[in-house]
Amino acid sequence: MAAPSAQDITFAINSPGSPPYLYFDSQSQSYQGVVVDFFNSIADEANLQVTYLDSSRARNELLLRQGKADMFLSGEEWLDDPRGFIFSDPLIQHDSYLYATTAFEGPFEPMERAGESVCTRFGFKYPVLQTAFDHQDQPLIRVNSASQTLMALMLTKGRCDYAIMSEQNALSVLNKQQFCDNEFYQSPNIISSIDLVLVLRPGRQAMLPAINQYMATFINSGQLSRSMKRHSGEHKFPKQVCD
Repeated sequence: MAAPSAQDITFAINSPGSPPYLYFDSQSQSYQGVVVDFFNSIADEANLQVTYLDSSRARNELLLRQGKADMFLSGEEWLDDPRGFIFSDPLIQHDSYLYATTAFEGPFEPMERAGESVCTRFGFKYPVLQTAFDHQDQPLIRVNSASQTLMALMLTKGRCDYAIMSEQNALSVLNKQQFCDNEFYQSPNIISSIDLVLVLRPGRQAMLPAINQYMATFINSGQLSRSMKRHSGEHKFPKQVCD
């Protein structure tokens, strides 16, 4: 591949991000995660300079349409209006589960959970749960929060019966030191499975072939797997309390 000309990329983030994908690290005062590792791995060869821009799920699409940002990480199904955007090949499979502080007796069926509540992240879509949230009898009640960490905190305090997160989010968040004394259980069934892709504005379409090629190398070389483990840790569910 011929050496490309220097390019600046503005990458929009659902602040404060979601570990292990892309999140703000208070110790280094910088963004870290799988996305950062990917761009760092190709920065020299691709001649890229990436700037991370604090944003929100609701604003990301607008920023791209206005040309104020170039790309962000998302599932195509989560977009308000996917028309006109360019999508990379899948980077990560995002499998979401429900998490609770007591063991599940069997598979979670949203329409059978009368009056129970789920901690969710504000501005995020949960297509599989939406029918239960919107039903006139409201078998599931949605309780919004600003981040996965706050969702977990609300779960431990009984503000909701469940929290929905991807498995990788949960491995990162629920094993934080602040939840050392809390035991968490994962639903036996996957609630939803979505491919996470890079969403590009049309003006950056020329970058797509190179992005996809670099992404394939990142995945097939094992760099993605190592990055996921580094930012998620070696944990599993049910998560046991501290010794």
